[in-house]
Amino acid sequence: MISLLLYLGLISFLVLWLDGSSMVAGNILIIKRNPAEDLEDWLKKFHWDRKQEPGASGSLPSYKFYSEVVEILLSLARKMGGSYQDSLLFLRAGLQADRQFEKKMKEILFSCWLQVGIIVAITWGFIFGALFIVDVKVSVFKLIAIALWQLMGICALPFLLKYYRLKYFSDIGKIWKILYILNSLVKVPLSRTEVLTLAGVSVLKEIKQKSLSHIVERLKQTCQRTLQFGGSYEEDVSSLMEELRFQEKWHFELFEKRLTVIKLGLMAIFFLPSYLAFIFLLLNDLLTLM
Repeated sequence: MISLLLYLGLISFLVLWLDGSSMVAGNILIIKRNPAEDLEDWLKKFHWDRKQEPGASGSLPSYKFYSEVVEILLSLARKMGGSYQDSLLFLRAGLQADRQFEKKMKEILFSCWLQVGIIVAITWGFIFGALFIVDVKVSVFKLIAIALWQLMGICALPFLLKYYRLKYFSDIGKIWKILYILNSLVKVPLSRTEVLTLAGVSVLKEIKQKSLSHIVERLKQTCQRTLQFGGSYEEDVSSLMEELRFQEKWHFELFEKRLTVIKLGLMAIFFLPSYLAFIFLLLNDLLTLM
């Protein structure tokens, strides 16, 4: 009964926490602005026709590779003149898509932590409820051992999440950066060698992820063809962007499935054994009293 009350109380608190910041303070998922929003606002306020400097709309917020692309465009504008408004609009559209991706990522990560928190709350609600109802004194050191074992599982979770996020999305981010810079500089009067250098295409050699190998090879071929024969690479880059967006969605699904495996693994290794260990200790003490 006590476990049920604790469970309902935890759920009620989380619902209120997510529903409105006026009732529960410190809701960082809703009220705290992130660098992506700041950069998007900066891009909305920036006007090339007013000859603004980077500081005119406030200091440029730093967010992933998007800020670096903006800085490249601003640097070229100062050196060579001209307007890159279309490139910034295209970059802002990509930034909005990235924000949606990060929002979904945050939701599934929060769901993962929420489920772990509920499991811990139910376990300890049952432990304290059982100790309160049954007149048996389980050693404090044994309870601490159970808590430490669960704490090990909780501490392992962020490392596993970071590892798999880097595994599935780190190389995708590198390719996105190259494609956005190439697309932004497609009409800039620079030599193709300078454009490819600014895009950092040499990073492609470091990408070993098999699921992205066909995109990497196509991008290498596009760069080589551009260097050898000149011409525009705009259509190739647009096609690669569509393909990479598809791969990103597929990797996101893989990441979700991996999270499910992680949660089941943590439950099987750290949380369920803790629950069973307490049952064993409780029964053992009861049999001793008999």
